Order: sequence, then C-alpha cells, then structure tokens
Amino acid sequence: MNFFQINHIISVGSVDGICTSTALLRLIGAGQTVGLEFCQAFTVDKVDLTKWEPNRMVAFVDLAINNRDPQMTADFVRRIREAGHQIMAVCDEHNASDWLTALGSFDGLLIQPVSQDAGNIKSSGALLMSLFGDNMDEHTRQLCAADAGDRMDFSTHFGGLVNQAVKSRIADDSRRVYLARYFAFNREPDETITGWIREYEEILRNHEEILAAKVDLGDGIVRVNATGRAVDMTTLMNTLYKSGARVVVCEGEMFNRSLNKKTVQIAFGTNDKSLDLLTIVKAAVPSASGFGQKVNVEPTDETAALAVIRASLK
Repeated sequence: MNFFQINHIISVGSVDGICTSTALLRLIGAGQTVGLEFCQAFTVDKVDLTKWEPNRMVAFVDLAINNRDPQMTADFVRRIREAGHQIMAVCDEHNASDWLTALGSFDGLLIQPVSQDAGNIKSSGALLMSLFGDNMDEHTRQLCAADAGDRMDFSTHFGGLVNQAVKSRIADDSRRVYLARYFAFNREPDETITGWIREYEEILRNHEEILAAKVDLGDGIVRVNATGRAVDMTTLMNTLYKSGARVVVCEGEMFNRSLNKKTVQIAFGTNDKSLDLLTIVKAAVPSASGFGQKVNVEPTDETAALAVIRASLK
C-alpha cells in the first residue's frame, strides 16, 4: 500500500483514533509534515478547509458517519472534493454502508471502511493492523494494539500513556496532535507528556475521594458529588458500574449550552443498554437532555427524574 500519498489525516480524538493516527504517521514516515487534526463525527462541519495547503491527500481515522445528521458528513466530503483535495483512505470500523452512501464509491481508497457488526474488526487500529500488520515493526504494532482503549482497557503501553496525557484536558486537541507526532517516532514520554500524566494522577486522587463518599440510594442506584473537582467522567462512571451500580447519579459542573457557561447539573448514567434513560426521564422532565445512556437535568429536577428511573428499575 502506498501510504506515502497521504499528507493529511483527520482523526477522532479517542485513544484508538490517536494511536491509529500515530501508527499511520509512522507508516508514512513523515510525522512532522503530514497535516493532522482531530474532530468528532458531529463536528466535521467545523473543520476549516481554508487553512489547508493545496492538493491534500486525506485519510479519515476512526471517523464514523454522523448518525444523527448523515448529511453533515456528506457535505464534509463534498467540501473536501470541491476544494481540490482527494480522500485516499477511510480507516474506520463503524459502518461501511454509511460511508459508501457518503462517498459514492470506494474506488481508489488505500483503506476501505468496514462494519464491526459484520466481522472481527472492532476498531480502526485493528483495521490498520489487518491490512499492514505483517509489515509493521513492533513499535507500530503496539500503537495499533492500543485499540483496547475502545473497550476501556488502557493497560497497553501507548494506550495508557495517551489516555492519561489527554484526560486532564480532554478538550485540548493540540495535546492529541503533539502526542501523535511524538509517539510516531518515540516510545517513552518526554517531560511535556510526563507533566500531563502527573495532572491526570491528581484526577485519580479526586476519584478516590469521590468514591469514598458515594451514597447508595438503593435499587442499584448510586449517587456521587464531583462538583468543584477535576474528573475523568468516563473512568469514574465505569468504576461505579463495575462495582455494581446500575444507575449512577452524578452532581457536577457541566457546560450549559443555553447559558454558554458551566453550571451545576445532575447527570444520570447507565451502562445497561436495555435502559433508555432519556425516554424515561423526559416523561417527567421534558427539559432533560442527553441520549439513551446518559441524561442531564437541572438540580431542581433531580427528585422527579430519580423517581421515574427508580420506578423503571422495579
């Protein structure tokens, strides 16, 4: 495969996305000169193509079609092509048929997307490994193995380092760019990355205190208070689920879009796919926001939301 044609990577900022992009940079062999930026499926409309150099040969990594607004992704593809750039690879495992609709054809792609529901490839790292693994050095293979992060397993060398370095300032994509360019050619962290990891260690100490003060509300419902503390919400919630909580109530500061600032809100979360918390809570709190497994309400609505959730568990 002629990876050398690729000179611009657009990746999702998950551990899998970061490490797979890093592996791709290593395969290309030009980690500092290839364009690199991170986004989400629902933020591709914010990617500013006017800042790109001409004639970009683009690879998407771990980027799924925006399932709530597929036209946003289709428009993104159209904007790239109309600007004179080419899409060379789609290293994504979410849904190949959705990508076929957006792209019109897979002709000419160095890497074609797959559907994880239809095979054994469950991550972008696994997809890259399946295509080029026999010719990868151990460093690159270990980067692809960091796809374990998609399963909340950060025990791999690169997956652990990247997860800790990103989580203390999760909205800062410049960290992701730094990590990808650095680990493309280095195995151990430098002082900058070590500093970010130390910040995350402070977050883990916050978790210990929050978990020590958790309140069991019965019926598999646990409440914690993270207000005023830096936390890794995904890891905190997952720890509570593993300890037996079916639903977690978390009081904390979250961004309020209507007020354009952080306010104290109540989040209800579950890892039980049979529970559609958004539908359940909206029956009592129409202003609730979120999605099936995570719902946010105002503090004044916590009691009403908790009552309907508790009733649904019985």
